Amino acid sequence: MIAVDAMGGDHAPFEIVAGAYEAAKLGVSVCLFGDEIQIYSILKKLDATWRSYPIFVEHSSEIIEMGEEPSRSVLRKKDSSLVRAAQAVADKTCTAVISAGNSGAALVVGTLILGRLNGIERPAIGSFLPTENGEIFCIDIGANADCKPQYLKQFGMMGQVYCNMVKGVENPSVVLLSNGTECHKGSCLVKESFDVLKNSKLNFIGNVEPINLFTCGADVLVCDGFSGNILLKTMQGTSNVFSSWLKKEYSSSLFRRLIGAMNYFVLQGLKAKTDYKKRGGALLFGVNHPLIIAHGRSTSLAIKNAILQVSEMVQKDFLKIFNDKLSCKIKEGF
Repeated sequence: MIAVDAMGGDHAPFEIVAGAYEAAKLGVSVCLFGDEIQIYSILKKLDATWRSYPIFVEHSSEIIEMGEEPSRSVLRKKDSSLVRAAQAVADKTCTAVISAGNSGAALVVGTLILGRLNGIERPAIGSFLPTENGEIFCIDIGANADCKPQYLKQFGMMGQVYCNMVKGVENPSVVLLSNGTECHKGSCLVKESFDVLKNSKLNFIGNVEPINLFTCGADVLVCDGFSGNILLKTMQGTSNVFSSWLKKEYSSSLFRRLIGAMNYFVLQGLKAKTDYKKRGGALLFGVNHPLIIAHGRSTSLAIKNAILQVSEMVQKDFLKIFNDKLSCKIKEGF
């Protein structure tokens, strides 16, 4: 059963509940944590026969808002939907947790409630980003705004293990996000991290600038969560405005509208590459149980896909296999 934080996200609870309902219709058992009055009301509006699907509701009286300080809110709001959902996974009532709410709070519950993997100092959020000829795995994309070089080395380890498992790459190459390829470029963190990565056992091939990120051919991109989150959101924003520009250009004349209609499926394919709703959410790496952090603006489609994503992960026992391989790498002294 997948635990869902029904009250987390810009469009909660309706979009979260609707997404869980759609996943349940496909046979995935879900448990919604949040205000039961609101949740029941939404379910009834969606389908009067919703009880025929594997949907369960657990009432929680508190909500961790987007603007709240993560650590303090998790420690104080024991009956919040996020904390209750994570606790259900820790207690093995549920198998994984999904939240589109406060990502900092999700990191805290991942560390304190789900438990950090031995040897990992900071869990990190990772996801594939589209490139010219495939994908690059980016870690961290939002969990840790302030980092140490050792954290980035561990991010590289997690990225290598993940790419090996998912993509079958024997020795994934690792690059460090910077404002220049030279080793002396970048912030103090980047320059110190360059030396740490270079002297590690990782297949580190140097710095990469954002302009070359999508053509460099590397497998793993390492960065602090602040830079990674800005990179991700800049990509999403650029994609949105580029799509808007195209619509304006195609609608400027009848001839251009005809050209646009002919290119519809091509344009839809390009849009899908950066559409967070298709991907669902990003996994928090370095913890003992699956935790998917969905986009704060997640729609019902994004939540449904996140639930399907983590359900498949649970069925394959993916995180346990990943953590076992990562633990071996840690013991080898990367």
